[in-house]
Amino acid sequence: MGLWLWAISLAQPTPNTPPPDFSPRVFEIARELRCPVCQGESAAESNAGIAVEMRRIIAEQLAQGRSEAEIRQFFVERYGDWILYEPPARGLTLWVWLSPLLGLGLLGYGLWRYLARTRARAQTAMAEVSEEEIARLEAELSRKP
Repeated sequence: MGLWLWAISLAQPTPNTPPPDFSPRVFEIARELRCPVCQGESAAESNAGIAVEMRRIIAEQLAQGRSEAEIRQFFVERYGDWILYEPPARGLTLWVWLSPLLGLGLLGYGLWRYLARTRARAQTAMAEVSEEEIARLEAELSRKP
């Protein structure tokens, strides 16, 4: 039984290899494009009908002599910048690229304000303690083993 399961696991294709019906270059270009119907999958990884069609269009355009940039532009004109896995940092997508930095900046500012208030409260509390109380506490601490 174990030998049989091992043999079946070896028969499975590796996920990062291009499909046998397309060249590796088609697979590389399709990896940069998002599948329009799948969540989080590239056109190279998806088995949806539209992803297969996208790979076919890429293969046709490569056969016609178009460059990778021209092929990407073809899909951008058809679907918009959303189709690219790494959309350009301009317009609305600029906010997507900058929002983590803005969030970290706000978090840092909030932490700085919290620590400043805590430090101010501690200094105020220390100013209210008299010298006699400090001497009494030090004496008690030195007596304890």
